[in-house]
Amino acid sequence: MNLSKIKAATISTLLLGGATAAQAGFVTINNVSPVTNTVDVVPQNDFKAKFASLGVTQYTLGTSLGTDSAGSVSYYYYGKEAGYNNLFKAGSLSYETGYNSTWQDNFSKPILIGSTDVLGGLLDFRFCAFSSPGVSQGCVTNAQNDALSFGSWQSIAYSTFGNIAWLFWDDSGAGPDDNHDDMLIKAVFTAKAVPEPATLGLFGLGLMGMWMGSRRRTRKA
Repeated sequence: MNLSKIKAATISTLLLGGATAAQAGFVTINNVSPVTNTVDVVPQNDFKAKFASLGVTQYTLGTSLGTDSAGSVSYYYYGKEAGYNNLFKAGSLSYETGYNSTWQDNFSKPILIGSTDVLGGLLDFRFCAFSSPGVSQGCVTNAQNDALSFGSWQSIAYSTFGNIAWLFWDDSGAGPDDNHDDMLIKAVFTAKAVPEPATLGLFGLGLMGMWMGSRRRTRKA
């Protein structure tokens, strides 16, 4: 490698290693009216106290969920308060709550639904409700949820914290009660691995040393 190439590679590497990358995680996407509506978790949500103990006190409607980079998302089922059988699907992953019991609490031992790779941007998942086997009460996709807010027949509320997102489904079996506790999903995002700044920095310092050594030998010659 000649001196000019070593110098260029060294500078590029040091700049890359010194840059502070944004923390990868979940983002909310709002392209459709109504605008997003962030509120305190309503008192009618039967898991309000449990969420408060986890630092989750608010959620947002009228938006969709995405990630800001490529990686994988793992989904966990936490519980429900609903007589309907509620279904969550994300790509090839799926989980059904069943009709009984009406109250399911898995906060002490969440159920891993599975993990799926994502490219970044809008996530592909949906919730569906069934009042009896084969009798659908409707579905809402993540993309459709951007246009839904309080008072919608069915909707999803979101609460995001970096690489963690909570998904609150309201199946409106008792009407649009907006308590969003009919199916509770936790999503965990893991970004695609990239070289760490420290590793890049050491590599850059090595290249810099080679460059300086070559300059000294050239001057002596």
